[in-house]
Parts: sequence; C-alpha cells; structure tokens
Amino acid sequence: MLRSIALWLDDRLHITKLFAATAGHTVPANTGSWFYVFGSGTLLCFILQIITGTCLAFVYVPSADQAWGSLQYLNNGQFLGWFLRAVHYWGSNFMVGIMTLHMIQVFLFGAYKYPRELTWLSGVFLLFCTLGMAFTGQVLRFDQDAYWGLGIGASITGRVPFLGAQLVHFLLAGPIIAGQTLSRFFTFHVFLIP
Repeated sequence: MLRSIALWLDDRLHITKLFAATAGHTVPANTGSWFYVFGSGTLLCFILQIITGTCLAFVYVPSADQAWGSLQYLNNGQFLGWFLRAVHYWGSNFMVGIMTLHMIQVFLFGAYKYPRELTWLSGVFLLFCTLGMAFTGQVLRFDQDAYWGLGIGASITGRVPFLGAQLVHFLLAGPIIAGQTLSRFFTFHVFLIP
C-alpha cells in the first residue's frame, strides 16, 4: 500500500527524476579527499547559524538601551544562553573561514570554468553575503568593540568615490552611530541579507 502511494505521488511530483537530475549521479572515486569537504562544511555551518540565530532572536532586544542587557541575560540568566551565543559566534567565524577555503580550492582547481561559471558567480555572491552577515552580526552587540568596528567600516565605506557620504549616511541611518544604527543593522542581519 505504501509503495502504491509513493508511486502515485512520484507520477505527479516527479521526485525520482528530480533526485536523479540533482543528487542521483555517482561521485567519482578520485573526489574522495579532504579538498571536497569545504562545501559541505560551509552548508553545515550555515544550518547551524540559522538554528542558533533563530533561537537568539527570541531573546535579543535590538534597541540601544537594551541590547547589551539582553546579551547579559543570555549569558547569565537564560539556561544554556552562553552556549547558544558561543555556538553562533564560533559558527560565524568557521563559516567565513571554511567558505573562504572553499572558494580558494575551487579557484585553484579551476572548477569555476565552463560549464560552472554561474555556480562560481553565485558562490562569490554568497561569500559577500556571508561577510555582510558577519559584519552586521558583530555590530549587534553594541559594545565598544562593535562601535569601533562600525566606525572603521563606515570610514572604509566613506571612501567610495562620489557616493561615499551618502552610503555612510544610509549605513548608519543618520550622521552618527546611534540607536537607529542598531535598528538598521538588525534589519540587515535578520531580514535583508538572509
């Protein structure tokens, strides 16, 4: 009975054909090396970031006067909150590192050439999104480290020819780093870049 239901669904959804076209091909034996784990490692870190980030969003308060307090509550008051923050923090660092290694490996092996040019371009785009997520995430602590890091990022952005001042004003949500800046970066980190 289960087999007939599965066949009925497969006739309508073509799951078998989809699997064969995407993941059903055989993997060559020479690809069984450590060079081919960077993509899977990046995916694992990404899944970890989604899970831990969603859990952190239930407690974090994105306002200038309560952001640090919500992080202190996570560290000291919430059961395993310190662990959740640590996994999210280290997961971010490992994701950036492993993704960078993956991009270097793909480039050195020449895997960006025909017919994989669009895969390479999408990977570069995802690397920039990952770097954006890492930068916006470190600002959400809204402590001295985040303040000075954001100041350096705004200074670099201000050097863009012709548009620098407007980009900095857009990035900081005003002329200075303030409460609106935190709201802007929370929106970038949680809604826009993902």
